[in-house]
Amino acid sequence: MSVFQAMLIGLVYYLSNSPWPFGGLGNYAILYRPMVGGLVVGLILGNPVMGTIIGATINLMYIGFISAGGSMPSDMSLAGILGTALAITGGLETEAALAIAVPLGLVGSIFWVGSMTICTAFVPLADRLAENGKVDKVWIPNVLLPQLVKFALTFFPCFLAAYFGGAYIQGFIDALGGNVLRILSIIGGMLPAVGIALTLLAIYKGEARVFFFLGFLLAAYFKVPILPLSLIFLCITIVYMQLQSKSGEAKTEFAEEAASTEPKREPLLKKKDLVKSWFNWMYYFQSCYNYERMQGVGFLHSMTYIIKRLYKDDPEERRKAMQRHVQFINTENAFGSAIIGLTAAMEEQKAQGADLDDESFTSIKTGLMGPLAGIGDPLWQGVAIPLLIVFFLGMAIEGSVAAPILYSIVFYVIYYGVGYWLMKLGYEQGSKKILEFMESGTLKKVIAGAGIIGNAVIGGLVANYVSVKTAITIKQSAESVFVLQTELFDKIMPGILALALTMFCYWLLKKKVSSLKVILIVVAIAVIGGLIGVF
Repeated sequence: MSVFQAMLIGLVYYLSNSPWPFGGLGNYAILYRPMVGGLVVGLILGNPVMGTIIGATINLMYIGFISAGGSMPSDMSLAGILGTALAITGGLETEAALAIAVPLGLVGSIFWVGSMTICTAFVPLADRLAENGKVDKVWIPNVLLPQLVKFALTFFPCFLAAYFGGAYIQGFIDALGGNVLRILSIIGGMLPAVGIALTLLAIYKGEARVFFFLGFLLAAYFKVPILPLSLIFLCITIVYMQLQSKSGEAKTEFAEEAASTEPKREPLLKKKDLVKSWFNWMYYFQSCYNYERMQGVGFLHSMTYIIKRLYKDDPEERRKAMQRHVQFINTENAFGSAIIGLTAAMEEQKAQGADLDDESFTSIKTGLMGPLAGIGDPLWQGVAIPLLIVFFLGMAIEGSVAAPILYSIVFYVIYYGVGYWLMKLGYEQGSKKILEFMESGTLKKVIAGAGIIGNAVIGGLVANYVSVKTAITIKQSAESVFVLQTELFDKIMPGILALALTMFCYWLLKKKVSSLKVILIVVAIAVIGGLIGVF
């Protein structure tokens, strides 16, 4: 690997953690995902097909990883980007690449903690700018300084590891011999069970659970690939939901109350003000994510266009507006777009003379941020993103470079479409309509339907991509050997050991065993089983 290639790989890792080019969670769901990052690394190293295959294989481990409330259990972007780079330069098989990638992800979480810690130091600067009403300089503590820190924490470690790591990995493997690769392959075949089990925590519920086993059986017995399996169960879900739906749903008292529109007002804000404010939120909401205010500085940055438009000739009100919007907030940003629209509407009313004090703004934000995050985080990270990933994962593992590109486009359109619609809903209709939408039967049906498809496709993933096979044989006579895998387990049910391992991981996670401990348990089983000849 050349120095230039290693620098590009370091840059990719930085971009996967930065607002550019896809925006805050846009990057988190696109370039951050190993399937997409693997393709980009493959392009840099001149082998996009292998990069896609390795990245998609690593992504199996991270399908169900959820980061909420400032936590980061593992850095899947470093695992995917650096894991793919080391695998290609070291000539590793895909399963061995997965075994190497997991510890890289755990190391990467240190960079996340370091970034949140250092960014806390920029909060006082944001406070001073708010006190002085310097709305045009908010980008400094929210974008410039945090991104310099993030660049230092991501680019340089990844660049050095990519440049020097490949040779060390290859030399290490050559020195230890083929047995190491065999055990690494066993580990890599078993580890996807953990990622799948993490996904099941979010969607393995209620009536949808039976579809998990239906998907597994269809894939195990008939070898149906993931994409056709997804389409089959999409049709089944539509029919099932129609049969389950009840006609003439009654409006709740809350919905009747919410149906009334709020008083009309003459707009002071222009559409471009709202769009710019919303784009600031979608791109930079977590640019200065920190342990003191979480997204507070990002929220202030998003409101700068609103504040400048409404209070351009009133320095005192501009200062007060900045101070009330630099306070603590922490929510999911697509659903949190509703708060941007609603806050903009309230600021507009206040500028028109409405009696709204700072407590009114605080109450609205704190009242909505929890429920919106409570729906948004599990829906996107636990259902929507895993569903889209698994929909394209089979194509990617087979070497289709189009798969990560199509996934990225589909996610970006859906995610930003929902965010923009909710921003408009918040601005035009207010908090009642937002809560009405959250409690509506339509949203519940969408979540239920996604759960059914998700369970079915996840079942197919277990059959296709979790690999657990025993190497035990029993000599019956001089000419006859009983192969336990083919003569017993495969005849009972193809993939039964993979299913058992996945459900064991799910059981451990349900018992509140941390995902790190579950990973270590699976690795220990694989290593011991590989050494004594069980696997």
